[in-house]
Amino acid sequence: MIESKITEMATMQPQIVSKETIKPSSPTPDHLRTHKLSLLDQLTPHIYLPMLLFYPSEGCDSPSQIADKSHRLKTSLSETLSRYYPFAGRLADRATIDCNDEGIEFYEAQINCQLSEILKKPEPETLDLFYPNGILYNDSYKASLVVFQITHFNCGGMAIAMCMLHKIADGAAVSSFLSDWATMARQSGEEVSPKFISASLSPPNDQPDMPDTKLECENCVTRRYVFDASKLAELKAMSVDSGVPNPTRVEVVTTLIFKCATAASTSNLVSSRPSVLLQPVNLRPRMSPPLPENSVGNFSWFFSIMAKDESDTDLPRLVGELKKGMAQFSEKYAKNLTANECYSLICEAIKEAKKVLNKNENINMFKCSSLCRYPFNQMNFGWGKPIWVGFSSSKVKNTFHLTDARGGGIEAWVTLGEQDMAVFERDEELLAFASLNPSAFYADCDFVV
Repeated sequence: MIESKITEMATMQPQIVSKETIKPSSPTPDHLRTHKLSLLDQLTPHIYLPMLLFYPSEGCDSPSQIADKSHRLKTSLSETLSRYYPFAGRLADRATIDCNDEGIEFYEAQINCQLSEILKKPEPETLDLFYPNGILYNDSYKASLVVFQITHFNCGGMAIAMCMLHKIADGAAVSSFLSDWATMARQSGEEVSPKFISASLSPPNDQPDMPDTKLECENCVTRRYVFDASKLAELKAMSVDSGVPNPTRVEVVTTLIFKCATAASTSNLVSSRPSVLLQPVNLRPRMSPPLPENSVGNFSWFFSIMAKDESDTDLPRLVGELKKGMAQFSEKYAKNLTANECYSLICEAIKEAKKVLNKNENINMFKCSSLCRYPFNQMNFGWGKPIWVGFSSSKVKNTFHLTDARGGGIEAWVTLGEQDMAVFERDEELLAFASLNPSAFYADCDFVV
């Protein structure tokens, strides 16, 4: 079975047909040649964020039409980079980007299969093949800050894979960049004006001495689970019946995965150990005045909830704790605080977290990042919206990534250690609400794939 899977993946390996460097369409002015990274940018690990958009054939994709699409993508990307000028630069040191217009790497590939062959069972390891080789989860890669690979299918469909250095953008900023690129490609005339404001946000004088954040890459397994809207409604009803008001779909999915992952991680232990869930929150709307929605960089921070043992993992209780944590976070960071005052609070939180971790070295840490409600499934470059938005496997243990699914559902990309995943994927409570890697086809799809 393993040999057949390896053979199948080899036949689906995209073949690179070209590599280019896309530079900004106009040079960056001298006064913008140095871009300062914010405190949050500097605290972010050197990791490339993945995003994978699949587009079906329009039904009559001739070689000239495919070439025209590629040309439109490259030309509009060059124009977009003139607005997102730091993205075309290089890291000068930990705190600055040299906006030298060196450009970004752009690969084009061909794959000898139909788009439908990928979408019928989109295994994370198969999706990894659509990304430029050697960049995902490789913290030694120090060149282009953004890398794209465009892959053409035999049917005329297309995949657009993006790797973006997390130090320059969080999920909201990635969404803004892709939206602006799509706007430029459509030549819609809409204004594209990202805000690079981190230089105006001075880190406090007493910021903690933080070493470079290193990735804890291990032998991990990533699984894709899909929660349909009807199952989300059942999960939300369970919390409401237990007295939790207005639980969101993200809250119920996050806590269910946390509960099941915690159980898996402690299944082989003689005694339980505490588990902590870190939940990132977008700070942009919570500052005073609110930062522009299109502020580029990292403007997210965390709050956490803890389960000391199995008795703390009752699902409605966890949902309630998550809602409480979010309310406290919002209150703490929404009291007419400026961005710099928020930074001071973040520095205090870092110091406190270091104290807690020093006292409790055996804590099991999990992190959930939600990209739900960001318009990745709306990225229209001139030939319609994506038929599906994918992700990748991961080498960072105990992480969950949530994305929107059709019809109000949620896709969860869960990464755990190999032993933990073997237990997690058999969890009956999880499987009562989630489907393991179902087809990415939908009944209302009438595209050529």
